[in-house]
Amino acid sequence: MAAPVVTALYASQPAGGHVVSMQELTVPADRLPAGCVLSPAQSVRLDGNQVRSGLWAEFPSNPWTGTDRGRIISIRQIIEGPAKVPDGPPPGSKELSRYLGQLADGVEEAYGAVYLDPGENLIVVRALRFAAAEKRMAAPELPSPRRAAAALRVDIGSIAAVVAGHEGACRQAIGVYLRSLSN
Repeated sequence: MAAPVVTALYASQPAGGHVVSMQELTVPADRLPAGCVLSPAQSVRLDGNQVRSGLWAEFPSNPWTGTDRGRIISIRQIIEGPAKVPDGPPPGSKELSRYLGQLADGVEEAYGAVYLDPGENLIVVRALRFAAAEKRMAAPELPSPRRAAAALRVDIGSIAAVVAGHEGACRQAIGVYLRSLSN
């Protein structure tokens, strides 16, 4: 799966000095439109013996918060774009692992949540809380208007969040809620 290109909606620390917790990123049910819900299960049984899985994306729970380095690296590459590998001969697996492992440095906590809209499309929220001294990249340049709509980025103090998935009322409500946390 290709990493989405993101649009930036920059915000400073929320007013009043309130530090937003990762758990507060989960949209309260009363702020979601009808039929938009946190995905209640990792998979659902369809007709016959068919099963639709992956409903929690790569997260072990929904919503999820944690410090798993592998998930942090994955989320950081989605938020900031794929990591550039140094020039020179191709790195071995250990060198590449060590190099990519640096992406988890300076990240205090990660977050993920998966919502289902009424059409059962997935909307995925991924976020990272950076240490105060960590320098984050700005949102990447957007190559085309079509790709610009692929994801929405919201910065909330030291948290960088990305909302990706089916465009519609559910994703819009999630974006509105996250932007409200930055005010």
